[in-house]
Amino acid sequence: MLAPGDSFELPEPLTVRLAPHSLNERLDIDVEPGDGAQDIDSQNDYVAVQIGAENTADFSVSGDAVSGAAGETATAQLTFKNNGAAWLGNLGSGDPVAEVRLIVPEGTTVTGVPPGCSPRTLDGGYHPKQTGAPRYDCNLRYWVLEDTQRTFAFSVRVDTLVPGATGAVSIHPTFGEFGEYPFDFDPDLTNNPAVLAVN
Repeated sequence: MLAPGDSFELPEPLTVRLAPHSLNERLDIDVEPGDGAQDIDSQNDYVAVQIGAENTADFSVSGDAVSGAAGETATAQLTFKNNGAAWLGNLGSGDPVAEVRLIVPEGTTVTGVPPGCSPRTLDGGYHPKQTGAPRYDCNLRYWVLEDTQRTFAFSVRVDTLVPGATGAVSIHPTFGEFGEYPFDFDPDLTNNPAVLAVN
């Protein structure tokens, strides 16, 4: 038992072993009064310790190639993948870890939008209709494991045949903890962009 004003120190320093998939980790520590004692200030009974591991998480995205005559519709699959070794999560804010962005290829119209994807104007503004937008931003969950993979399947109608038409596919931070800054944990940014090619 500790009397008021007393302090307690662990007999040995607390040690933490990090897993191979660790990156930005958190250790939560709290204390509770025992033997029916009442705490006059429970606001200072808890602390969270941030632990940064020397690790990386290689985010990548792959595009697709679709074909069709004018008036035909094809399915384009855009795939996000975390190649590890670390996992990542916005546990504090709950914001998506990243978003996959599609700039719709010239001469095509998106007629089917996968869940989690929002229509936008080219500069990211509000677009009133779910289909037919020039850009789509698709949110991932607030966490990705070291081997998470997610595919967004769009229905794309070919309106006019435009030789060599491509749309940009890319990964971006959301408005959460990383803001608009690049992923500083990603060791290879060359696999963050891809294309959606048509015919």
